[in-house]
Amino acid sequence: MYGVVIVEDEELERQALRSILTEKMDGIRILGEAATGPEAVKLIDTLDIDLMLVDINIPRMNGLEVIRHLRERHSDTKVIITTAYDYFEMTRTAIHLKADEYLLKPIRTQTLVSTVQACLDQLGAGRQCRELMDALSGLVERNAYRDAVALVRRRVDWIGTQRDRPSRDLFLDLATGLVGLAREKGVALPQAVAKQVAQLRAMPPRECDGRAALAVLLGLLDLLFDVGDTEASQCAGLVEKALNYIERNLSKGVTLEEVADHAHISACYLSRLFKKRLNINFVTYLTARRIELAKDLLTQTELPVTGIALKLSYNDVNYFCKSFRKEVGLSPLEYRRQVRAP
Repeated sequence: MYGVVIVEDEELERQALRSILTEKMDGIRILGEAATGPEAVKLIDTLDIDLMLVDINIPRMNGLEVIRHLRERHSDTKVIITTAYDYFEMTRTAIHLKADEYLLKPIRTQTLVSTVQACLDQLGAGRQCRELMDALSGLVERNAYRDAVALVRRRVDWIGTQRDRPSRDLFLDLATGLVGLAREKGVALPQAVAKQVAQLRAMPPRECDGRAALAVLLGLLDLLFDVGDTEASQCAGLVEKALNYIERNLSKGVTLEEVADHAHISACYLSRLFKKRLNINFVTYLTARRIELAKDLLTQTELPVTGIALKLSYNDVNYFCKSFRKEVGLSPLEYRRQVRAP
């Protein structure tokens, strides 16, 4: 469902637009109507608008000022300008403000329907592309290369079945999304790949070679997974460094901040790495390792429970015993007796 706002000062015109949109089109909901500029601004500030129809000549604040206000808040909203006058300067300003269509009154029903539908199709394609990029980003995070390739191939096959928009434009949407994803991950675009994207842009709109487009897209995907492999390797190295430090300092009561400082990363980042790489948080891991060392000391030495607690930097013996029981299911003394029983 797409949310639409109508900005038109003539009540009969406003009613006609509303009737056409609600009776002739599916998937549309009229979010609000405005007869003046300030009324339109109020709707812009309070609603999430997918499409706005704006008459240029509205009182107290013209349509171009309304669009300028809209663009400051909603850059992706589609805009269709309606006017009874064909002013060159207005048209040029509208283009600068990224208006999508410019319709002269009186507007034929079929013209309005086809124009609105084209805008909705573009919105739908944009949503699908964003969802696809989210899915691909997740696959890169999981290093699921084959799944990512399969997803891109399915998208390319789908593009081949579309007739409403030129295939080149759909391929470019996908390529642009992948380039954006690469930039988010700090990947520099090699000149060869940039040249391929430029060649894709230069192809005839409705005669774009699907195989050539797929080659460009898979090249971009390879870049993402190259950095994914590098990042995975770096993450593994950082976690290994942290684990080694913990093992060497188990009896010293190490903290998350201390380990993070040793690995030259933030405590917050180290905490996320533990969860991502080990599927366990830092405190749980550290507690488990200290209890394992306590079990060794209970088994192999005659140290009293108090001495073991102090050796592991537990300042509160009762807290140590409670943590031990929670982890092992027995008190320290019960564990010692059990493992030493003949």
